[in-house]
Amino acid sequence: MKVLISKGFGAGWSTWNSGETAKYMRTYPPIIEALENGKELTAESPEIVQLQKECLEKFQNDYVCILGLDGLCVEEATPLFMIDEYDGNESIVCPGQDKNWIME
Repeated sequence: MKVLISKGFGAGWSTWNSGETAKYMRTYPPIIEALENGKELTAESPEIVQLQKECLEKFQNDYVCILGLDGLCVEEATPLFMIDEYDGNESIVCPGQDKNWIME
C-alpha cells in the first residue's frame, strides 16, 4: 500500500494529527497521485486545501496540521506498519524492524 510520510524536519505529516484524521491523511489518494506525477505541493495546492476541508467536515476538526508538507513523499508499506517520527522526520517501520514490535 502507498503511504504519505514527511522526510522533512520540524513537523510530521500524519503524526502531528491524531485519530481518524491522521489515518485519513496517511493514504489520501489525490496527494499520492500528485506527488507520483512530480507535482510540488504547497499549502495552497488544490489537493492540500481539499484534504483540509474534508478532514474538517468528516472529523469535526478545528484544525488540520499540514506543516509536514515539507519533504512529503510516497512510500510503499505492508498492511501492518507504524509510522515512527523524530522531530517531524517520519519513517515506516514494519513488524520485526523495531524493538517495540512483539512477534510471537
